[in-house]
Amino acid sequence: MFWELTDDDLLLAKAADPKATERLFAAALPTCERMALALCGTRDATRRVLRGLTHRSARQLDAWRSADQAGRWFMHHTILLVRENTPTNVTDDALLQGVGGPDIVAYGALISAMRKLPPQQREVFVLTHAQRWNTRLCAVAMDCSNRAVENHLIEANKKIQSLSGEHFDALTSALRQVYTTLPLELPLTPDRLAGTLHRGRRARRVLRLTMWISIAIALTAGLWFVLQVLPRIDV
Repeated sequence: MFWELTDDDLLLAKAADPKATERLFAAALPTCERMALALCGTRDATRRVLRGLTHRSARQLDAWRSADQAGRWFMHHTILLVRENTPTNVTDDALLQGVGGPDIVAYGALISAMRKLPPQQREVFVLTHAQRWNTRLCAVAMDCSNRAVENHLIEANKKIQSLSGEHFDALTSALRQVYTTLPLELPLTPDRLAGTLHRGRRARRVLRLTMWISIAIALTAGLWFVLQVLPRIDV
């Protein structure tokens, strides 16, 4: 997995430690952005995925019980948001930008064929050949069984291999190289995100406290009315 945080790091982040929160997002977001960019193919769609991911993770932080659970959450919700934001037709494909050389035509054909795969086949193809995750990690990200992952991968490989032939291994290696060097542009850097998150959490806590105080005042006033005023009213 891309995750290197410990449970102690997570506990500190939940306790509003800005440095621990920064480490949390610095560990997760670059890989999430790279996955989203490869799967969506466009910067605009990837920005939408990252914005959704940061908003959801900010609300989810207090619910995570372990660093491993948080890591699985980031993996899966990246895929969910990719499914919601991937455009039907990809132009100026991120996996083709800056790529050249004598094999560019064959590589371009591989990327074009990959874009035409059904979503789950495309996901497992990228996660296996580019991200280099094993079956178990792909299953966690895609929220399906190991057998389903294996079946999707078999179908994806069969379709791509029918076009690339004996060059399949070389072209998937090229995909891996392009993937690992994709330029990233995190919409919010981890330090800014950590600051924004904790300001939002403080605001929500103040709002909740104000709400409970208002409820307590209203209940107290109602009880006082029932005990002190109501008995004096002539019916």
